[in-house]
Amino acid sequence: MSDANPLTRRETETLNLLAEGLSNDEIASQLGISPNTVKVHVRNIFEKMDVQSRTEATMEAVRRGWIQVPGVATLSEPTSETPSWPPLESSWRYWQLLVALAVLVMVAPLIFWPQRTPATAVTSVPDFATDSGSVSGSATPRQDVARWSQRAGMPTARSRAAGSQIDGRLIVVGGETADGDTDVVEMYNPDLDIWQSLPVRPVAARSAAAATLDGRLYVAGGCAGEVAINNVDRYDPQNQTWDSVASLPESRCGQALVALDGRLYAVGGWDGAKLSDTLFIYDPAEDRWEEGRRLPELRAFLGVVPLQGKIYALGGHDGTQQRAEMWHYNPLDDTWTESPSLPEARSGLATAAEGVSIYAIGGGEGDQPPINERFDTLTQTWSTIDSPYQGPWHHAVAVVIGPNLYVAGGWGGEYLTDTEAYQASHLLFLPLGVQGLQ
Repeated sequence: MSDANPLTRRETETLNLLAEGLSNDEIASQLGISPNTVKVHVRNIFEKMDVQSRTEATMEAVRRGWIQVPGVATLSEPTSETPSWPPLESSWRYWQLLVALAVLVMVAPLIFWPQRTPATAVTSVPDFATDSGSVSGSATPRQDVARWSQRAGMPTARSRAAGSQIDGRLIVVGGETADGDTDVVEMYNPDLDIWQSLPVRPVAARSAAAATLDGRLYVAGGCAGEVAINNVDRYDPQNQTWDSVASLPESRCGQALVALDGRLYAVGGWDGAKLSDTLFIYDPAEDRWEEGRRLPELRAFLGVVPLQGKIYALGGHDGTQQRAEMWHYNPLDDTWTESPSLPEARSGLATAAEGVSIYAIGGGEGDQPPINERFDTLTQTWSTIDSPYQGPWHHAVAVVIGPNLYVAGGWGGEYLTDTEAYQASHLLFLPLGVQGLQ
């Protein structure tokens, strides 16, 4: 095995709590994640350490000095000449270790009583702009359904994050956590099924919007506490640095951002007092924003995707209620045209597109159950996709990478770390004589 500790930060946190004798439910409570996500972390720990049980994982981690357990000394220290996870070598006999750890597991609950960090509530903000008052501590139950598979959990549990993909990697920025708004940036590699940390965004904010243009990630606006901001920050993955570009003409939270034909389009949003119907267009060559044709109606927390030279905007909130309308924008003539509405009104949905399809995942308010749908631009019809969750799934991040639709984080009774992959369909078997194909 590798000399380096192969565990992620979250896996190490999970391993420490395993060593304290906590159950999956107790670990989930401590870390603010779901029991299903704990199971994923435990499985990854066992695979990376090549162990079969919690006791064996704890012994090895203590022996390597990767975790500290009161009352149990580190059995040996790794050196540059000693590979990680060698066969157990110690003056302690194996049965002695088992006895010591059994005693530790019995007394650990008395020493380490679970203490969950209280959520930092965002006050004086409408319910549609925060999940801080909705956390119940009971995660949405997961179920096995066709074409969905659970992947490595995101290290930071959060909803209302911004996200996009660069070179086949999903990057998730900021969002809302149990401790309030965050600046944390994490990247998922689907080939290796691992997450890693990236340099943080210069500002902590939730409900920002992100898009990739010319190989760099742009993150616009967001809510910082009670205040909507107009910051536009740009991340360069080549040198792993952030810089700032021209700010949005107006502060926006809960707007959507997409890239199309070398430009960025920021759609709708909330300015901290009222909702907006604006369309701001960014020209990177001029480092300048200009205003385009406004949305037909006020919208925030909507889904927006670029597809086939157009920009589709769907769902969202109008400040009073959730909406189902969908329109598409044509940059060539600066016009919005009505398209078939969502089957059910909802905001906070995660959207992505590939081929001829638009995917609308989750969304809603409160305990509204998740609805996952696919829109076919050829037939102009919506169809339903089974959900891996039996309860709410709001404000997640969605991207299409290769054959899969990846959905990360969100809110489902608590802030989620879950990463789900849906096997999207790329081949359409159409009968001869289908009309309307160009």
